[in-house]
Amino acid sequence: MESTTKLKDITVGQQNCKVFARVIRLWDAINTNPRYGNALISIDGILLDEDGCMAQISVPKKFEKQFCGLLSQGSAYIISNVAAIDIRSKSYVYRHQNYMLQFKQDTKVDLLHSRGADIPTLSLDFCPFYQLPQKAIDSKPLLDVIGVICDVGPYDYASQTSQHKFRKTKIRNLEEQTQELVLWGQHGESFDEETVLKKSQEGIVIAIFAGVTATLQRFTEV
Repeated sequence: MESTTKLKDITVGQQNCKVFARVIRLWDAINTNPRYGNALISIDGILLDEDGCMAQISVPKKFEKQFCGLLSQGSAYIISNVAAIDIRSKSYVYRHQNYMLQFKQDTKVDLLHSRGADIPTLSLDFCPFYQLPQKAIDSKPLLDVIGVICDVGPYDYASQTSQHKFRKTKIRNLEEQTQELVLWGQHGESFDEETVLKKSQEGIVIAIFAGVTATLQRFTEV
């Protein structure tokens, strides 16, 4: 059987990569522009291999039905015939590597029931607060942040004339620096403010926010 390639050894442009890894995260990449009705762009995820390396995978919309039932968060797989595409021109993706593994029509997904038990089911690469301004670039790389919740705002409209709603929250790091986060739409609505405030009376509440983007500008309705 042909051997697999470690994620760290893959280079941009490889067309028939074969990898052994666990899918530690899986989500639908959605076009949030109201004109497109929250249309699916792709099914994306994060792979973690035996060496602790991560890489993003992407299933284009046209292959959604072919692969959506074959991938499950937390499971380990051997995935064959995926292409390593350059992510330099991509927006809203993780930058764990300089490539993304994109599924093709002939991609093969083999679920492993015993192998891969030593690969953790979760891995996050937290961005320090001081680096966030450097990440506020046009490509909007996806980031993970962690901190103690120190403030939770109401779920309300962005402005008096806006149709968009959000909730602002603040987290604090070990250096006592604070960082504001804006949770738009369903993310702000589903944030359990009551439970967080209740738990904060008993002790600190540490929160992880995964897949966020950095910006230096406040939202302005035009």
